[in-house]
Amino acid sequence: MRLNRTWASAAFLLAFSAVGSNTAHSAEELKPPNIFVDKGACPFECCTYREWVARTDLTLLVTPDGKKVVGQIKKGEKVLAMTGEIHSVPLQIVSPHDYPDAGVKAGDTMYLLHYVGEGFWKVWHDGKLVEIGDLPQKGLKPKTTWWVELKTTAGIVGWVIDRHNFENQDACG
Repeated sequence: MRLNRTWASAAFLLAFSAVGSNTAHSAEELKPPNIFVDKGACPFECCTYREWVARTDLTLLVTPDGKKVVGQIKKGEKVLAMTGEIHSVPLQIVSPHDYPDAGVKAGDTMYLLHYVGEGFWKVWHDGKLVEIGDLPQKGLKPKTTWWVELKTTAGIVGWVIDRHNFENQDACG
């Protein structure tokens, strides 16, 4: 009888520790990837994907960060902006105060990803994406690259880094 209780206790402890290990998160698991990719993002107020006009000549690549060239865009050419991705190197900061709507408390570690507009930032906190506004650390910005997928009037689809290369990106004016 005593042996059965010992085995039952051992089995219970083993099962409990297995469940506990699945729900606990290490500090590494709560960090964002070294390069965070936000698919579909548009990085400013009123940013919109629609017909844009090139301000300069550009080279279209097969994928973001790709090497293979699939086409060219000439200055003044109209293109259809289909979607975008913001690639960012997360910037670790400590929250200066509470952001209750985002579940962030003063002193929490969070990772600034990219600006989303209207004073708000996309942030990684405890393994989740949240948006917070009114960051008092003005001037602190993560390194970001905005990749845009475009389609030319000839039907060629490719990606470019956007560095204010187009007109008509802002739906507000």
